[in-house]
Amino acid sequence: MKLATTDIFKKLYLKNSKLVLLQDKDLKKLQKKLLIMAQDIIEVLESINANYHLTGGTCLGAIRHQGFIPWDDDMDIDLARKDVANFLKTFTQKYGDKYYIHTPYNKDGFSLPSIQIRLKNTLYVGVNDYKEEESGIPIDIAIIENTYDFKILRKIHGIGSMALGLIVSCRKFAAYRNFYLELVSDLKEETKIFKKKILIGRLFSFFSLAHWIRIYDKWNSRCHNNASKFVVVPTGRKGFFGEIYDRDKFYESTKANFENYSWNVPKDYDYYLTKMYDDYMKLPAKREVERHALIKFKL
Repeated sequence: MKLATTDIFKKLYLKNSKLVLLQDKDLKKLQKKLLIMAQDIIEVLESINANYHLTGGTCLGAIRHQGFIPWDDDMDIDLARKDVANFLKTFTQKYGDKYYIHTPYNKDGFSLPSIQIRLKNTLYVGVNDYKEEESGIPIDIAIIENTYDFKILRKIHGIGSMALGLIVSCRKFAAYRNFYLELVSDLKEETKIFKKKILIGRLFSFFSLAHWIRIYDKWNSRCHNNASKFVVVPTGRKGFFGEIYDRDKFYESTKANFENYSWNVPKDYDYYLTKMYDDYMKLPAKREVERHALIKFKL
């Protein structure tokens, strides 16, 4: 049963006139604001000696472009589970008046299994957060989890995470069903996939979306061995089994240049980027460039 919708959303702007992409001028403005946000976030992370690094396209940008990938419209940061509570407390104390700070535990309407920092006095509404009232420009912070050295336990950990991640996704589709179905109303195959996810989500409607996200988060954090051989980013783009890493290569950090700042990237960034993108120094074809479609924005 085909249920993946990430790629559908990435390309939906090509088929739906209600969705827009930032043009070059606005994209540059967005990148400038993201850089200011990252400075504030990383300043706090480094002040508490947190184990963090740039990840995803932001890490790729640091290595391949020494800054933003020219068309990139977001920033990606990973943070070790052990440092989450201290970061949230310290960042809120220092920057709570400047940013909205969203987690599954401090905001019932928050629909992501991660930390999200959003810049106040801006507007940035996409297909995943169209109901969000505190909808400033976001930076997502994914959590690096320990996972088990024993293969069977690691497999159980992963299967549980993938299952709960699917439930969360489907429960979200059920909660936002009218909006999502409207987005693909003229697209036959996409409508079929969306309806399948909505049906599954309704089967799990005995808990709210927020409650399922908390269950998912708690399951992901169930391994407490801070010296395990492996770590994982279960909410990453490749899912649990695609984002298991050797602790020695991924968890520790080295410095890389990003727009004239020296920030952390995974210690063996070649290992990480090859796993994520294969030949990561090769520029993608135009049709493969990833952008986020928006409903409305004000930078």
